[in-house]
Amino acid sequence: MGACFLPINIVTLVSVIFSVLFPINYLFAEPSYYNISSKTNFTSTEASNSSYKGEIPNNSKNVSSNTDKAVAIIFDRGDKTQFTNAKPILDKYGFKASFFVICSFIDGNIYYKLQDGKEVLHYFDVAMNWNETRTLDKEGHDIESHGMQHRYLRNLTSEELESEVGDSKECLEDHGISPVYFQIPSNRGAENLTILKTISEYFEFGFSGHSRLMFLNCDGWVNHGFKTKSYKYQYDCNPYSDQGIPTRTHKYAIKEWSHDRYHSQLNNQYPNLAPHGSEISNMLFSEFVNLVNSQRTYNEKAGKIVAIPILGYHNIDIDNTYDTSKELFDREMKYLYDNEFKVLRLTDLGYNEKEHHFYIK
Repeated sequence: MGACFLPINIVTLVSVIFSVLFPINYLFAEPSYYNISSKTNFTSTEASNSSYKGEIPNNSKNVSSNTDKAVAIIFDRGDKTQFTNAKPILDKYGFKASFFVICSFIDGNIYYKLQDGKEVLHYFDVAMNWNETRTLDKEGHDIESHGMQHRYLRNLTSEELESEVGDSKECLEDHGISPVYFQIPSNRGAENLTILKTISEYFEFGFSGHSRLMFLNCDGWVNHGFKTKSYKYQYDCNPYSDQGIPTRTHKYAIKEWSHDRYHSQLNNQYPNLAPHGSEISNMLFSEFVNLVNSQRTYNEKAGKIVAIPILGYHNIDIDNTYDTSKELFDREMKYLYDNEFKVLRLTDLGYNEKEHHFYIK
């Protein structure tokens, strides 16, 4: 196609107008995070504050195979509050989850965070210890890898990359844990052939990026009308296209919905509201209810589960403005329990290597 040039003053004017009307994060973000409605329902009876007062449930209520509603719950990093605050709530409702831990963090050392595009050492959070991590594993939760030190994979040498990925698996195995998933730190690098090859040498599956729903065939755009870039033009979860180019969503780039990320967007949109006050909490809960039920549009039409939300959490406390409070986490888990959602660990998903798709075991 031939190039078309406009006079420089017109180009400049068009660029300015375009950047104002369509900021870059709007164009390339998943809709959940940036299209926050000011009409969020605060009065829904589903969003009313409540606490579970019944007996400890029978786990079998949440593992029936004929449900059309399922979610997976994951936790990042290995924060102490995931054991002290989240685990008792998960226990109360009979749920199991997947925990992605940073080995250096669990060891009691520092880890890296990405800040303004640069790696910085992070000293401030408190981690679970290895006894607590092994307890989660023994009680049926998944323990998976989030890296050795949470390094930014794109900037590493081949030796550093090998250490960050491979040593993290060895670290967990040294503590009696057998991980099968690797979550890419900072969600960046799944498009890189060298990074994908390294992950595939040590792990069966990987995690990278965000989406409201994870389609088990990675075909949300083509076959289900889920028009977001995560699934554009894909028919399956093969990590590579016919041309050998990494695809957007695949077995090493499964997508999550981040509770923290949505919370941050609400805080930015409503700076005069308390980050953990009732208004923000009700908005978060309302979005949570909308999100977990959004799968029904696709699952009911297909007559089976074709899409699930994967719910991502970090700190279950109120230390940071974007954390999830214990009270809100309890409300959300109670909603899943009361409405008979099937709650999954990631290892409850199988993978068909021949046809390149996930399925619920």
